[in-house]
Amino acid sequence: MARRSAQSASIHAVQRYYERNTLLFRALGMGNGVHAVHRAIWDETATTFDAALQRVNALALAEIRLFLAEQRVAPLYLLDLGCGLGGTLAYCARALPEARLAGVTLSATQARIARRILPRARAVVVEGDFHTLPFAAHFHVALAIEAFAHSHDLQRAFEQASAALHHGGRLIICDDMVVRAPSNAAEERWLAAFREGWCVPGAQLLNDVVAAARRAGLVLRATHDLTGALRLHRLPPFLAGAARDLARLAGRVHPFIQSVSGSLALQECLARGVVAYHLMVFEKPIR
Repeated sequence: MARRSAQSASIHAVQRYYERNTLLFRALGMGNGVHAVHRAIWDETATTFDAALQRVNALALAEIRLFLAEQRVAPLYLLDLGCGLGGTLAYCARALPEARLAGVTLSATQARIARRILPRARAVVVEGDFHTLPFAAHFHVALAIEAFAHSHDLQRAFEQASAALHHGGRLIICDDMVVRAPSNAAEERWLAAFREGWCVPGAQLLNDVVAAARRAGLVLRATHDLTGALRLHRLPPFLAGAARDLARLAGRVHPFIQSVSGSLALQECLARGVVAYHLMVFEKPIR
């Protein structure tokens, strides 16, 4: 009972985070052009902010095209776990005109926006929890872009993703992974502040993430470290800790300030090499 209550509280926290922040993010112009709430990837191809936001979508699409070249399914059934505003699905819809699309998000606000921008005849967006998917084994590819880090139960998240995939299907995730344990108390505080500020209890050790996927019947095919293509914005050391703690306290008033605390902490975690940003491809083997 206590565990169920803790899980419910975690889900509610993530839901509140996005319900209260989504419209504010958009009012501030954060990713509006491409309907994105994920990270910008500044590799050699990105010359504008919108293009950098689209790089994760482009990398995911490249993996989808590789899958299609190998398996040649038609039409492709694509599921976005934690679809946000629907920007990734919309990107894939333009590139893959025959694909059938589905997305799930905890946020009613995000679901409304996603339904508005996606082609109605080809896409369905469900307000729900990817730990309890309302889908059978129907999809060829599933995406989880900065979604599984929000999970209170990574094992369950991978099991549900696996259950939704055909054998031979792929799960593509892109998220922050803990790549080494904190080496001192300061790093422990930064990591804790990141998890709390962004509501990301699922930001766990990379090896543990891979192990959870394996137990769910998914095999790691490829991993790409994108950390070097992020643009970090660190405060001077004497300001960073104070700003983090102040934002953490003020975050009790509004989740946007809570997210600022998490952002400050993430910058430090990335810069110190505690956290890395990875795109990973898993496969559900053919029987």
